[in-house]
Amino acid sequence: MFRKLRNKLIWINLGITTVVIVTAFAAIYFFATDAARKRPLMPEQQLMVFSEGFEDTMNVTILRERQAAANDLLLMLVVSGIAIELIVAGVSFYLAEESIKPVREAYEAQKVFIANASHEIKTPLAAIEANLEAADIHDNKWIRNVEKETEKLTALNNELLTLARTDLMEKTTLDEVDVKKLTSDVIESFESRLDKVDFVSKLNARGKVKMPAEDYKQILSILLDNAIKYSDKTIRLELTNNELKVSNDGAIIAEKDLPHVFERFYQADKSAEGVGLGLSIAKSIAMRNGWDLVVTSDDKMTHFVLKY
Repeated sequence: MFRKLRNKLIWINLGITTVVIVTAFAAIYFFATDAARKRPLMPEQQLMVFSEGFEDTMNVTILRERQAAANDLLLMLVVSGIAIELIVAGVSFYLAEESIKPVREAYEAQKVFIANASHEIKTPLAAIEANLEAADIHDNKWIRNVEKETEKLTALNNELLTLARTDLMEKTTLDEVDVKKLTSDVIESFESRLDKVDFVSKLNARGKVKMPAEDYKQILSILLDNAIKYSDKTIRLELTNNELKVSNDGAIIAEKDLPHVFERFYQADKSAEGVGLGLSIAKSIAMRNGWDLVVTSDDKMTHFVLKY
């Protein structure tokens, strides 16, 4: 993430510098060559023309000299431009690194904090659930409320822990898997929930693919869970050798919300369940593996597409 930000800053600086250099040097070149073309003959040259009658020869010689001077000027401008670009690239790299350094450090500290806090919260939550079960109190709405809220808090903590693990993990293990079977296994685990909607799957993948199987399963699980939450009655899943597409016919995502769908804690529908971490986790996993996860929404369906 920070590497992309650094590179973006460098390219912006180089782009601006290139535009300025090309514009300035082009102006210098054209003005210089135009002035050279309009420069009158020197007295010695005029004398040779009128006295010796070598006008044609002199014109050819002058044109050659002007062209050679123009070529030398162009070469000097090109070399100077490349030198300036290299200097700007080096300075931009240094400044970009220095500018994002505090942000990177704060982000790393945040990831460690979330991981540590989630671990610490997990223990008392487990104790609360165990004590509620041991109390064996039935038909008590207050206890049921506590159990329900504890379940929500446990789910949130698990999502935070997953997010922290995803952020802290830098390398993944590649497995040679049958992505079609892998997808079928995940769909089967959602069978009881998918029975309540009109679910259609088209699994057209062939052969085996090298990929981190657990990461793929987690992304697919998140996308299916999200589709079930927001669909009205229809969910479509399409799989090819390098693309997974999960679509649902729920409410259209507004154009202004689309760029923020994968942001942490962002929810276009504020009344929906959850806290807006699932899709963020899926996006983080995808980015870690170099995959592309995008969302589009039209007047019929919302589509989440994973290109792996």
